[in-house]
Amino acid sequence: MLSVMFILPVAGESGGAHSVMQEADAMARLGVPVAIAVDQVNAERLRAAYDDLPLIAGQIVGFGGAHDLASLIAQRAPSVVVATTNESVHTIAAAVTGAGGPGRTKFAYYIQDYEPFFHDQGSDDWLAAHASYGLIPGMTHFAKTRWLQEVVEANHKVPVRKVEASIDHTVYFPDLAARARARDRFIVAGMIRPWTPRRAPRRTARLLNQVAETLGENVSCLSFGCEAQSLRASSLALNGVQHVGVLRRHEVGELFRGVDLFLDLSDYQAFGRTALEAMSCGCLAVVPAHGGAYEFASHGRNGFIVDTRRDADILQAVEAFLGLSGPDRGSMIMNAVATGYRYSAERAALSEIELFLSL
Repeated sequence: MLSVMFILPVAGESGGAHSVMQEADAMARLGVPVAIAVDQVNAERLRAAYDDLPLIAGQIVGFGGAHDLASLIAQRAPSVVVATTNESVHTIAAAVTGAGGPGRTKFAYYIQDYEPFFHDQGSDDWLAAHASYGLIPGMTHFAKTRWLQEVVEANHKVPVRKVEASIDHTVYFPDLAARARARDRFIVAGMIRPWTPRRAPRRTARLLNQVAETLGENVSCLSFGCEAQSLRASSLALNGVQHVGVLRRHEVGELFRGVDLFLDLSDYQAFGRTALEAMSCGCLAVVPAHGGAYEFASHGRNGFIVDTRRDADILQAVEAFLGLSGPDRGSMIMNAVATGYRYSAERAALSEIELFLSL
């Protein structure tokens, strides 16, 4: 019988953690025994972050290091152990070595992003991330976008299997009646995380300020994603932009049901989950041209794809949104919602179950 253990050494509330937790929850609901192993320091925070998924939150188990993880794997004997970060690949490799070999358990790496991009080339962190794709012989690699497949295969010469992405539609769903009402002002939102440079926090703050200054008669701007003190510590000033801080999953869904346009101005996106979550709520999105957002975004049909290195292109997309007629805007909103509903936690879980069974 198939059983799965995901190794997720994070505190949660990130796109990658959302993917793993909601898909593991769906697996459990489909009758597959699933556990989430997390480093002890993050275990309670992960449980708290996903207490709205009680089935899988109850299967979170902490471990103290590679030796503890080896004992956990030996005790539970899962069919498949799944790494979710480069750090977890290294921990699994150390655990398997310490245990004297892999036994009958298979190993896989659910690639959430291309992590060497997170670090300066040649640094210790870069070397660790780069090494992770070839660290465990026979490990199966899989990802949810063609872009990730191509980047990893080109740089590491390892095959990467494709699985489905997921959106949790108990959290991200539209209020179409509210969308149909006339609006005096549109609401434009952006996510700012100062500690994640690839998510372009300075660009996002700058463009929100510019939209508020130049289009303020027609637009209200807001931001979320970090505490106000993090903005101050990073010297990020917001002018005419309401900042609502850190939001939990259900709060993000509630926010997007009231927002008209979401700006994801990242340098690139391996997938672009937050934009797709917004679309599922009936909120149109501006997404970066670089990366995997093409998986779901179609320029002018269900959103806007821009070169985020060019402020003029971003502002042009905002102005194009504001210039839409009511019927054209309504058509794009319906296309965005329909796109979001192509993705579900159950469909993603089934694609992963099929992959695991093939091992």
